[in-house]
Amino acid sequence: MSEGKKNLGAVGVEIRDLVKTFPAYGQKNGEVFAANHVSLSVEPGEMVTLLGPSGCGKTTLLRMVAGFLMPSSGEIRIGDREVTRIPPNKRNVGMMFQSYALFPHMTVYDNVAYGLKLKHMGKPEIRDRVRAILQLMQIEEYASRFPNEISGGQQQRVALARAVVTEPSVLLFDEPLSNLDAKLREYMREELRKIQKRVGITSLYVTHDQSDAMAISDKVIFMRSGTIEQTGTAMEIYARPRNQFVAGFIGKANFVRPDAVHSVSGGQAEITLLGRRMTIGASEECGSEKSCVVMIRPEDVKISAEGAFRARILSKAYFGQYIRHSLEIGGCEIEQMDFTQSNAALQEGDEITVSFVTDSLRLLPGEDKMEI
Repeated sequence: MSEGKKNLGAVGVEIRDLVKTFPAYGQKNGEVFAANHVSLSVEPGEMVTLLGPSGCGKTTLLRMVAGFLMPSSGEIRIGDREVTRIPPNKRNVGMMFQSYALFPHMTVYDNVAYGLKLKHMGKPEIRDRVRAILQLMQIEEYASRFPNEISGGQQQRVALARAVVTEPSVLLFDEPLSNLDAKLREYMREELRKIQKRVGITSLYVTHDQSDAMAISDKVIFMRSGTIEQTGTAMEIYARPRNQFVAGFIGKANFVRPDAVHSVSGGQAEITLLGRRMTIGASEECGSEKSCVVMIRPEDVKISAEGAFRARILSKAYFGQYIRHSLEIGGCEIEQMDFTQSNAALQEGDEITVSFVTDSLRLLPGEDKMEI
């Protein structure tokens, strides 16, 4: 169970042109693409998150890697082995489910030992492995308890221990934090990330929660309608989203139609926004002939006496770490987050001036209808 041993044995995952179709409901010969020619790579020891709205295909993709679903076409490789048609028990893959799927009639110790017993390991080796993983997960004191006698966070650790103890090549997570309350969820995703780094197992994590994806991932793969919309680090996708749909899903964002798009070239756009001409970043897919919007993150709206834009406060809400204002600027409603709280005395109806952090603004292809 040593970190060196695990990192040494880490393998990558390669998905090549993977397709999965299901019959379309109500159509005689129709098909629905759950995965539409998807290709991706997960490097050895990497934590990669599949992120996207419900129905985007991320869980279907995870289940195909696990072997619970067979693809219509394409190839899945784990390390140097093609496993596309190999049954789940022959893939050396561990999976942690949303419901944890613990056996209620077994103790914590027996739940964790279950997979090792299926491999017909000797009792001394099973005992040593289970004790080591319980200690790693900091749940050794609960070894003799049953799942209903421990908390949700402790149950999650048991489920993770059971998935890791068999020393799988790849660890798959199917929304494992969704059943936890907000505070425990934040704590457990940090713990899960620490454990994954310590153990060094290549991991593929599915979630629809952008906070989970941003907090734990080496790389985020954003999916939509069975295809990969964008791949990158959480910071890259947040700062440079490909389009309005991605920007609206990853964090909060205001979208304002520019008055005019004068030119787009080399990742930069010359535009007029709310009556003022400026140069901002631009998506590669955005051109002056396309319907585009300007992404303005709430934290990039600054209240300042020297601000270039006149605004009126429509509403105000206090969130402890920041104050959120809803502002009316040039006929547009724009959300602003004030983390300095230096403007705490401002009230609804006040007239103020604001500026934008233009280096963070971005011109993006617009959406006719946002469905998030």
